[in-house]
Amino acid sequence: MTVLAARTGSRDGSDRLGALAEAMLALRRTAEIGTACRIAGDCAVHALGAGAFHLLRIDPRSGAIKRLEDGGIETPYLSEPGGPVEWVMRNQTAWFDDGTVDDPALTDREALLWNDPPAALAAVPLFSGSVPSGVLLIAFPAPRTFVAADRLLLQSLGDALALALERGELRRTAEQERARRIELERGREVTEETSSVLMSLVAHEIRTPLTAIQAYTETLLQSLGHPNAPRERFLGIITDECQRLGRLVTDVLDLSRLEAGQRPLRLSRFDLRSLIDEANAPFLGIARVRGVAFEVALPDGLAVEADRDLLRRLIGNLVSNALRHSPTGATVRIVVETADDAWTASVEDQGPGLPADAMPHVAVRAASGTAGVEGTGLGLAIASGIVALHGGRLWTECPAGGGARFRFRLPLRQMASAHARRIARVLVGRPDIRRLFDESVTMVAATMDAGIVSLMLVDPERGDLFVASSRGLEAQNLPMRRTAVRSGVAGTVAAWAKPVLVNNIETDRRFQRLNHPQYSTKSLLSVPMMVEGEVLGVVNVNNKLSRASFDEHDLAVLVALVERIGSAVERATTFPDSEQAVAEAIEAVRGIARLREHGLIASGNAVRRVRRLARELGMEDADVDQAGWVAAIHDIGMTGFHRRIQAMRGPLGDEERQTLAEHPEIGVRMLRPIEYVGSVRETVLAHHEHWDGSGYPRGLRGEEIPLGARVIAVVDAYESMVSGRPWRSSRTPEDAVAELRRFAGSQFDPLVVDGFLRVLEREADTP
Repeated sequence: MTVLAARTGSRDGSDRLGALAEAMLALRRTAEIGTACRIAGDCAVHALGAGAFHLLRIDPRSGAIKRLEDGGIETPYLSEPGGPVEWVMRNQTAWFDDGTVDDPALTDREALLWNDPPAALAAVPLFSGSVPSGVLLIAFPAPRTFVAADRLLLQSLGDALALALERGELRRTAEQERARRIELERGREVTEETSSVLMSLVAHEIRTPLTAIQAYTETLLQSLGHPNAPRERFLGIITDECQRLGRLVTDVLDLSRLEAGQRPLRLSRFDLRSLIDEANAPFLGIARVRGVAFEVALPDGLAVEADRDLLRRLIGNLVSNALRHSPTGATVRIVVETADDAWTASVEDQGPGLPADAMPHVAVRAASGTAGVEGTGLGLAIASGIVALHGGRLWTECPAGGGARFRFRLPLRQMASAHARRIARVLVGRPDIRRLFDESVTMVAATMDAGIVSLMLVDPERGDLFVASSRGLEAQNLPMRRTAVRSGVAGTVAAWAKPVLVNNIETDRRFQRLNHPQYSTKSLLSVPMMVEGEVLGVVNVNNKLSRASFDEHDLAVLVALVERIGSAVERATTFPDSEQAVAEAIEAVRGIARLREHGLIASGNAVRRVRRLARELGMEDADVDQAGWVAAIHDIGMTGFHRRIQAMRGPLGDEERQTLAEHPEIGVRMLRPIEYVGSVRETVLAHHEHWDGSGYPRGLRGEEIPLGARVIAVVDAYESMVSGRPWRSSRTPEDAVAELRRFAGSQFDPLVVDGFLRVLEREADTP
C-alpha cells in the first residue's frame, strides 16, 4: 500500500511495547480500512525497522483477494502460486521469511507488490472468528531473524488490525441496514399512500354499478304488475353494470399479478405500427363522435420483441386515458422513437395537466374525466405494471402547451444485461468451468433427490438462456432448450433475480401451462445464479424422486447450493487464469455429491426439523436458512472413511472413534474452496461440541458453541437414534426423546432440547 523509507534497525523491547500500545489504541478509534492499515504498517516500520507493507483483503463471498491501494481503493490481486499469501491462506498461520528460504516460489515474496524486492518478509493472517479475512505483509530491506518478541508483536498487531477491520465492516453493515430500513419505511409510506388511493378508486368504481343495480332492481320490483313497466331496458342496464363489475374484478386481479411479478411474458416479435392500430381501433368511433383526432408517428418497419397482448393493453390503456381527458376538437398524439437497444413511446393529450411527480398516484387522474369512454379507472396502474414487467420505465411529463404526456421506455429485445453477457463471454470457452457446471448439476441432483436438473447460462451473444449442463433431460432436445429473459419460469427468475417454487405448474396462477410429459411431477424449483451482482444463469430442479412436491425447505437448500456455485464462478471470473481455484471448487462439489452416495446427506425431514427448530428459537430468517444448509452437508468430512465404518458391526473401537472425531475439521477443509461464510464453517466445525465442554474438536462449552451447531446436534442425535446406525440398532421416538432429556444440560443445550420437543409435539398434532 505504502512504501516507506527503509530502516535498518529496530527499537528495544520497551520502545516496541510502547509503539504497539499506541498502535492498538489508535486502531480502537478507527473503522476506516485505509487508516487502520496505515496505523498497523507504521507500527511495524517504527518498531521493527520494516521498509514497506501491504494489506490484502479476502472477499467473504468469492474468496477473491483484493489489494488495498493508496486512497482506500481495492483492486484484484493474484497471489504467487505456492507463494507466501497462498501458504498463509491454506495453513491459516503466520509465515516468516528471514531471507534464507531456498524455495523459489517463496523467495519471490509476492514480487508484484513491491517497488524494491524485500530481503525478508512476514505474512500475518487476519482472522474474523476462525476464518482468515485478510493478510498483512511486512517487507524488510535486509535479512533479519524473527525472534519470539518480533513474532508476538506482529501477531498482536494482526489481531488488532483484524478487529478494527471487522468493526469497520460491522459499522458499514449497520449503516447499510439502517439506510435500507429508512428506504423500506419510505417505500412503505409511498406504497400505503398509493394503495389507499387505489383502494379508494376501486371502492368508488364498485359503488357506482352497485348503486345502479340496486336502483333499477328496486324499480323493477315496484313495477311488478304494471304492464307498461320498462323491464327490458332496466334488465339491460343491470346486465351492463354487472359486466362492468366483472371488468373491474378482472383489472384488480391483473393489477395484483403484475405488481407481484406473477405474469411471465409470452414474447414474440411483431410490427409495432400494426399493434398500435389494433390498440387504437376500439376508440376510433367515440373519438369521431367527440371530434378528437389521432396522430401516430414512428419509424417505418419498426419491429419489437414483447408480450403482444400486454403491449396492446398498455397502449390501449394510455390512449383510453388520453381520450377520457381530451376536450372536443383536441388531438391525441402517439410518438415512437428508438435509441441504442431501446424504444420510447409517448401518448400525449390536451386535457388537464398532470404534475410531473404524480406517477405514484396516476390512478387519481383516472378517477375523473370526460364521460363516454368506458374504463374501470385502473388503466394507468395496470399500464405501469406492464411496463415494469418488460423491464422498462413509465413516467409523466408536462407539455409546454398544457395537457399530459405519458412516456414509457422498453428494450427492443428481452435479453440479459450487458454486464452479465460480458461475464458469460469470459466463461463460456473455459473447459474447467464447464466441468464445474457438470459436477454442480450432479451435486444438486444428489442433494435435492431430483431426477432432472438443468443449469441454464446467459448466452454472451444472443442474451437469452441456454442449457449449459443438465442431468436427466433428453439430450437430443438440448440445443432447442432456450429461454428468453422474462419468458417462462427460468426467464422470469433471470429477470427478477428471485427464486421460484412451483407446487403445480398447471394450476400456478403465474405460469399455468401443461406439464411436459418428460416431467413426472408438476412441482419444480428455479433459482438464479448470481455472479458479480448479475444473474449469470438459472438452476432448475424437477422430478423429485419421492414424487412429493418441493417445499420452502427444499427451496432454501437449493438457494444455498446455487450461491456456492455462483461464488466459485465469481472467483474464477476475478482471476480468469486461476484454474487451481476452479479445480478445488470441483473437488468440494464432488464431496457434497458423495454425501448422497454414502447415505450421509441429511434427509429432507431432518432439514425441515432443523429449520423449524431454528424458527422456534427465534433465529433470524438468514440464520434459519444457514442452519438448514449446514444440516444438509455437515457430515461431508465423513465421506472419506464412511464405507469402512459402515462395514463394521458392533461398538466402535478407539481408532474408529478417533477417526470420527476428526471429521468436522476434515469437512471444513473440504468445503473451504466454495464456502467463504465464516459462520457456516464455524457451525460445521462445532456440530459435535457438547454443552458441558466434553465434545470435539475444540472442547467448546455453553454459548461458545454457535446456536446453529447446537440446533443441528439435537436434531442429528434424534434422527440417528430413530433411524439407527450400523453399530447400533434404532430406537423408538419415545426412547429417543427420553435420551435427549437425559443428556440435556450435559451433551445438549437444554433450551434447544425443549424447543425441539415442542416442534415434535406440533408435528404429532398436524395430520
